[in-house]
Amino acid sequence: MIIVTEEAKALLGTIEHPEGTVLRLDPVAQDQATQQITLGFGPGEPHSDDQIVEQEGEEVLRIAAPVSGLLNGSTMDVMVQEESENGAQRPSVVIGIRPPGHEPPTSGS
Repeated sequence: MIIVTEEAKALLGTIEHPEGTVLRLDPVAQDQATQQITLGFGPGEPHSDDQIVEQEGEEVLRIAAPVSGLLNGSTMDVMVQEESENGAQRPSVVIGIRPPGHEPPTSGS
């Protein structure tokens, strides 16, 4: 099971998807040479074995069972990354997944 922080749940709850679908985290591609798997968010049909993520009683995300199993114990959280655009640095908010035992950097350290 993937742990999803409250901040990530709040952000996921703002992502719109077509009526009758759910927001899913699914494997998109796998590099055969490196075995690296690319994941993607997108609308889709719910599956009975999905990990269901709720915020205040509302479903905000379904995580495909193979992804949930593969990343068991990991934490999904909101992360701020610095991006460079036309020579200027600007922050970008993304959702990332940290493996177990990897804590987010704290300010001032």
